[in-house]
Amino acid sequence: MNARRSHYELAFEAYLAARGTPCVAIEDVKHFAKRRIGTKVFDYIVYPPGSRACLVDVKGRKSAMQASKSDCRQKNWVTRADIEGLEEWQRIFGEDFSAQFVFAYWLTASGRGAPEHDLTGPDGDTFKFAGRRYSFWIVPLGDYLRYQKRLSKSWDTVSIPRDDFRRISRRLGTLWPAAPC
Repeated sequence: MNARRSHYELAFEAYLAARGTPCVAIEDVKHFAKRRIGTKVFDYIVYPPGSRACLVDVKGRKSAMQASKSDCRQKNWVTRADIEGLEEWQRIFGEDFSAQFVFAYWLTASGRGAPEHDLTGPDGDTFKFAGRRYSFWIVPLGDYLRYQKRLSKSWDTVSIPRDDFRRISRRLGTLWPAAPC
């Protein structure tokens, strides 16, 4: 593992490994690819069982929750560079690949008396890694493009309204089944 990756990316990679889903981390070639192509590089190529290979850009977000009572999918912003990069890589790789955002939510307890280990997240799906709990949600690039709204002109960010995001995002564990072992 490369120390330059965020804890969100490392948790995502460990989640895939635990499920037997093959992936290739792009971290070690990012600086070469960006210099050559001139666009932001995604994080992983993932090979889910029974699906097209996916170009995945992991977006880590911290989500303060009350135990079992709220939806972690509060923040879903990305930069225009994230979108433009995934669009360009989708074009380069072609129809055999599918560009996706994976939102890795680090679930933290909100308020006193809410121990972090009691957080279950939506539908009870969490993954524990390095003492933290995560919930992973996936959104195809095409769906993100359809629903995006400008969030900040100065930061050049966009997001999806919360209700729309809840409708189009899918829990990773339900969309990508674990590999048979």
